[in-house]
Amino acid sequence: MSTTAAPFVGQYEQAAQRARTVAEIARDRFTTDPRIRAALLAIAERLDAAAREFAAVPPGAYTELPTEATEELFMAEQIAVENPAARFPAELGEYVLVPLVDRELPFPRRLNPVNPEFAQFAQREAEQAHALHLLHNDGPHQWERTDDWLRQVFKVWEKHLRLEAEIAVDNARPDNRR
Repeated sequence: MSTTAAPFVGQYEQAAQRARTVAEIARDRFTTDPRIRAALLAIAERLDAAAREFAAVPPGAYTELPTEATEELFMAEQIAVENPAARFPAELGEYVLVPLVDRELPFPRRLNPVNPEFAQFAQREAEQAHALHLLHNDGPHQWERTDDWLRQVFKVWEKHLRLEAEIAVDNARPDNRR
């Protein structure tokens, strides 16, 4: 992960608030599976730790990304990768780092269902991609109502990751093998 110097402490507090919001999203996510609940709580704990590290940057400091914070974000992302049923994007840390780095926000990869005649998958994928594109480009909403914006973004990601799982099941059907 590259580091970027940032001259305004307000940016660190913004990153901390984003981490706290994504942690709330993880804690609020419903599941009846105790393993997924544990993964979501572990993601939230890592994000809370990252938020504490960002918030600890002294006022007026001109510093690089706090190593401890980026490590916590990385560990939260690893938990998401290891627990796909949690429906959290592997790139969740990018949404936290927006105030501190100048990078494109993550976008899901194409799902490529084996059965191209199943238009429902393609339609849902297109709708989700469009919704995420609109949210990523909604600068005023992102900066004026960040918590709400993050909740909307992660809801779209959840739908996309659910669709990805459905397509994986459909692709694995014996009659859909190439």
